[in-house]
Amino acid sequence: MMAKKDGRHDPRSPRGRRQRNSPKPSVGKPQFLWTDLTHKDKLDVVCRLFCKAKNADAIAAQIHEDYAGERFNRQSVYPMLLEAVRDGRLRFVPRPDSLVSIGLRDRYKWLKDVKVVHTNEFEDVAYQGAETLIGLLQEVKLKKKKRKVHVGFAGGHAVRRLAQIFAQSLDESDASLPKTLVLHALVAGFDVLEPTTDPNTFFTLFQNHTSVNTKFEFVGLHTPPVVKASEYDVLKNAEGIRESYEHARDLDIIVTSAADWSDRHSTFRKYMEKSANCSEVLVNAGCVGDMLWLPVGPRGPLDAQTRIRSMTLVELSELPAFLKSGKHVLLVLGPCAMCQNTKSRILSGILASEQRLISHLVVDTRSAKEVMR
Repeated sequence: MMAKKDGRHDPRSPRGRRQRNSPKPSVGKPQFLWTDLTHKDKLDVVCRLFCKAKNADAIAAQIHEDYAGERFNRQSVYPMLLEAVRDGRLRFVPRPDSLVSIGLRDRYKWLKDVKVVHTNEFEDVAYQGAETLIGLLQEVKLKKKKRKVHVGFAGGHAVRRLAQIFAQSLDESDASLPKTLVLHALVAGFDVLEPTTDPNTFFTLFQNHTSVNTKFEFVGLHTPPVVKASEYDVLKNAEGIRESYEHARDLDIIVTSAADWSDRHSTFRKYMEKSANCSEVLVNAGCVGDMLWLPVGPRGPLDAQTRIRSMTLVELSELPAFLKSGKHVLLVLGPCAMCQNTKSRILSGILASEQRLISHLVVDTRSAKEVMR
């Protein structure tokens, strides 16, 4: 065959030699270098490979192959994975315990939804609770055609952690959310040594959230955490407090946890023990724990006359009517964050109440199984 004059097919020509010696483009490989990636992009690559069950050596080898011979070793993998965990890119997601969930639904048919999380950590329960709350927001928006949805948060370590995860999830969610979320503090600050357990402080978690089209509004509750029972009604109607109680009528969803009286970390118990005879009155009445920082017995709310009481936006006795009006109470209950003790006794008391106190339940496996027994 005769070579063309431009030398494209003649290996002896300079142009032919250049073509013969040029490297072939790789097929299906990135046409850029590892150094071209941002730090976040690099984290994504490492996380994606880790989630494909590759160990540190395999991750380093894959990056070396995919990114033009990048000298990336196994020692570089570990700090990146640790950073990804801290940044929330990697998270252990326990399996739902479907069998126990079905058992609880069968026994308590009035519950609208039950999620039992196969875990011994409240963190896992909180993630499921945040997902359930997002689902409830969508339900209220779609079924009730509401552009503005009101959510009330109880206090404590557990609800604060759920609120943190909920705030993060809102930024990551592609769910169709209400135009405006109005967040209410349902209780006042309770532990002076742990001010972050006050739901008024939760509001800061939702500031500067610009990645979603949801606007946030807030209704605080600025009262003493506990007051003399004889002064409760007077304080409720005081200027600057009365407005919070009036806005409580707008609530669509209540989010709460609960604590077991036998748990030495119970904030409610600590405060009741500081006041003369309060803890004795509650124990004699059969108190098994508290919800919304109000006492619960084996068969539901306790009407125990103690000298002091918590300032709360909603009474337990008001929850049945709240639920009958088509609204929701989400109880998120996991092991104690400090000692991992279960909360089966308080859960049993809530579920055994003749008047319904909750509509949705997210709970850990151990607590759920103990209740089923």
